[in-house]
Amino acid sequence: MVTVYLTRHGQTEWNLEKRLQGHGNSPLTEFGINRAKELSKRMKDIKIDKIYTSPIERAYKTACIVRGDKDTEIKIHEGLKEMNFGDYEGRITEDVMKENPDWDISAIMRGNLEMRAPNGETLGEVRKRVNSAMKDILEENEGKSILIVGHGITLKAILAFFNDEEANNEVMGQATLTKVIVDNDNFKIEFKNDGRHFTEKEEKQGW
Repeated sequence: MVTVYLTRHGQTEWNLEKRLQGHGNSPLTEFGINRAKELSKRMKDIKIDKIYTSPIERAYKTACIVRGDKDTEIKIHEGLKEMNFGDYEGRITEDVMKENPDWDISAIMRGNLEMRAPNGETLGEVRKRVNSAMKDILEENEGKSILIVGHGITLKAILAFFNDEEANNEVMGQATLTKVIVDNDNFKIEFKNDGRHFTEKEEKQGW
């Protein structure tokens, strides 16, 4: 059995500007840093054997903040990267969709497996690499408790791996917490997208 906690990186500047980040990066906002610190406080007394993170800075920095003063190992896994948006990375989503009406981010969010930005990935390809990453991670951590720090579409792919019927619904909020119990091929989602640790209940801003 493996206990898996999931979180999304903290809010970034490009989140607020509704820019496509993908494999690119923008800095965490002060708000995003503070939310990650609040998650760290919530997890202070939770035993975590290892933290896995995407190598992209916004996720890695969030992982470091959430770890706090513990000595828990943080392990980078390439398979946890966000979807690659290719030529569209760094651009405002609305501008891209006006320029290319055939490409629709909301269709990807709803589970379209074949839509691709120029020189980017499809959701089908993201799910394939995420599934491979999750199999490796779970095999390495039998009997342990782990935290995975990822990205919006990556986490949707992980929920699809866990057979969550709502995987194609709204993306997880930044620095929220999800807990999944894995027992061989049986997955039990105990709670999802939980933000009870936040001191401020603010409306969603940006992505």
